[in-house]
Order: sequence, then C-alpha cells, then structure tokens
Amino acid sequence: MRYIVVIACLVPLFSWSQIGGQAGYQSLNLTSNPRAAALGGTAISLADGDVSQFFENPATLDSVGSKNLFFHFNPYFADVFVYSGAYTFDMLNAGTFAAGINYVNFGSFEMTDETGNQIGTFQAQDYTIQIGKAHQLGPFTLGANLKLTHSSIESYGSTAILMDVGGIFRLSKNWTIAMVMQNIGGRVSEYTSFSSPSIPFDVKLGTSFKPEYMPLRFTITTTNLVDENTTQEEESAGRSSKTIDKVWKRMNLGAEVLLSNNIQLLIGYSHKRKQELRLDDIGGGAGLSYGLMVKVKRIEFRFSRATFHAAGGSSFISLRTDLNDFKKIL
Repeated sequence: MRYIVVIACLVPLFSWSQIGGQAGYQSLNLTSNPRAAALGGTAISLADGDVSQFFENPATLDSVGSKNLFFHFNPYFADVFVYSGAYTFDMLNAGTFAAGINYVNFGSFEMTDETGNQIGTFQAQDYTIQIGKAHQLGPFTLGANLKLTHSSIESYGSTAILMDVGGIFRLSKNWTIAMVMQNIGGRVSEYTSFSSPSIPFDVKLGTSFKPEYMPLRFTITTTNLVDENTTQEEESAGRSSKTIDKVWKRMNLGAEVLLSNNIQLLIGYSHKRKQELRLDDIGGGAGLSYGLMVKVKRIEFRFSRATFHAAGGSSFISLRTDLNDFKKIL
C-alpha cells in the first residue's frame, strides 16, 4: 500500500501527459475486454472478481485472487486485430499482482518510392505491457497500473512509460463508485525528431449499482472529463443542443441482466460513438452494444458486439478461468 500511495502522489508532478496536440498512441483507447465493450465501451466500477477489469481500473484487483487467467480476441476493422491477456499471481509477501498485455496488429501495407512504384511491404503494430496492484482499506480501494507502451510503423517507433491510478468506494454490497486517471506519464522515444504524438490522458468517473430485488446491474461511466472538446461541430435541425450533446458524449450507459451465476445478458450505449459515426440520414445502430456471458464449469466465455456505424460493428471474444479450480484435476 505504501508504494502505491507514494507513486500516485509523485507521478502527476513529473508527468508530461498532453490533452491536445497531435494524436498518438490511440490503441490505448481501444476496449480490452468484451464486458466493457458490451456496456458502452468502458466500465470502471465493476469489482467482482473479473481480472479483465484491471485494464479499465487497477483498483478492481482487490476482488481478484491469484492464478486468474484471461484471454481476449477482437477482429477490429480492415484486417486490424486486437489481442489482450492477463494473469494474476502472488509475489512473495507483497500480495496479488496482475500482469497484462494488449497487442494491436494493423496488418501489412504497401511501401512505395517517390514515384509511386511498389518496392515492398511494411507492418504497423502497437503493444502495451502492464503490471497492476491494488490495496483495500475498509470500503475504499486504491490501485495502480504501470505500463510500457510501444508503437511501431515500419522501422520507426515511439515508446512511452505510463501509469493508471484508480480508486473504488463501496457504499454497499451492490453499489460502487469509482474514479480513474489513465495514461499519466510521457514519451521516452519518438518516431522522428519532428514528431511529438500526444498521449491520450483521460479522467473517468463511474458507478455500478444493483437494485436489491431486481436481476439487473446498471453501470454509468463518464469519460473525457479533462477534455474541453473544442472541436467544431455541425449544428443541424433535429439533433440535440450543443450543450446537452457535449454532456451526453461523455457518458456511457450499460446494464447486465443477471439470469443466473452462469448466464448474463449485457447491453450498452455510447452517445459519443453514435453522434460521431452515424450517417446524416441514418444512424444504423451506431452507439449500441450488447453481449453474452456463459460459464460452463470452470470456463467463462464472453461474446460482445459493438455497432460503430451503418456499415457494421466489431466483435469481442474472451475466455476467463481460475486455475485454482483445476487443482483436483491436475
């Protein structure tokens, strides 16, 4: 606990995180697990033993034991593939840690000379390696993720060292409030001496609650709380006013239908995704997402689908298990 508090206090003092400027490291904004994808794209307040949630908020690790294993696969768009994995382990007397990796393969591209003649191909890929720890003190939990992220395009690359700092407060068994600061830190190398891609720093605030006699759990997560959102927006008849639209663009709504401990249905909505990716004459379901969780014996399977625009969406698939459950077999 002591080292988490020290790091959380010192990192903001020497961080070089940027809000505006040239966009970079956008793979950090991709959803790393189907559960969050189904609940509108992000969910930071779910702390119920799901190791995949530590990608969203490291404080959720307080509910996760050792030897939890998670793997996620997301065929994105245009032959882009996203992979994620996580594992928890005990380290000496320091408690339980989580290690995770996010890998984005953007595929192969044609390489041409100055006249446009093809001279070969090149690849682009991003990866982030992170380790997280959480410590609980009564109803409050503080957690931190230390991350190394690298982005490469052909022979050019850029590396950054970042940190997520998050907290969760449990008002009751069925009601949690969470806050997380993501991607605090700075670059240690650039693509070239002329490029300085910004880091997508973000502050999120969220809550999850389950009415006592209802098989439903609701999740609300606000994002971009430090972003002034000064981009020009077209105001046309039939759309929300600019002020209300800015508020809704920061909110992600989701609900889980708890049919049993082994079966759950999920649905979510992202107003930002809807407004930015819908066509002028048709929404095409942009902003909506849904998912399914099925647990068979020791394996939890999740599938989610998020609609981005009228042309289609993206699917998220994951497997999660607790290796401690296999002791009797092994």
